[in-house]
Amino acid sequence: MPRRLFRITVALPLALACFLANACVTSYGQAPASEPGQAGIERLSGTEPDSHIQYVKLILKGSLHTAANGASDPPAPTPPPLLIAQCTLRPNGKNLFELFATFGEDTDLAFHPPWRPGTSGGLFPPQTVKVPITMDFLGYTHVKPVRRQWESPAETPGLYRYNSPGSGSPNFEEVAFYLRYLLALPTLRLTLGDRASEFLTMPLLDAIRKEPLCHAAGI
Repeated sequence: MPRRLFRITVALPLALACFLANACVTSYGQAPASEPGQAGIERLSGTEPDSHIQYVKLILKGSLHTAANGASDPPAPTPPPLLIAQCTLRPNGKNLFELFATFGEDTDLAFHPPWRPGTSGGLFPPQTVKVPITMDFLGYTHVKPVRRQWESPAETPGLYRYNSPGSGSPNFEEVAFYLRYLLALPTLRLTLGDRASEFLTMPLLDAIRKEPLCHAAGI
């Protein structure tokens, strides 16, 4: 689909949803600030010693469902599906926002810095497993689902990262673009194969707004 047509297709229903949701979003944004660990958000932060990158991970638990219509949902997995907002500040002053998700697998949640030539990873960047994931934004109006490429980093199997636009990605938009969808339609459903992870994202969006390191999220 041409980029211009894509933008028109997604922008019109989104604008209507944002208009209808404005009162709800404003009211939620004025709620009392929660302490770390409250509202279902786990916060991990630190500075990676080799790269000197500062990072914050905001982790939201979700629920696992069967993608097929009419099929029974599986038993609740341990650990549950996770939606992870990762915000970083590099030594050059650049902020970056990334979004990760799991589908109930046990995976490594530690921060891993970007690959650099000459590191223990060798001369070439490690291969990632790239998969299409359907992103549904659920609420009181309908927006057509989007199918976007996510990738599983070699060091964290079972953890999927939205693949940012570039030479190695077919995606049109940065993942921060879809945070605007969630402001109006706050339930996110991610479907991979026959599994669907579902998240009620309002607490996560609130935590992102209040996190000083998350400027690149743009909300």
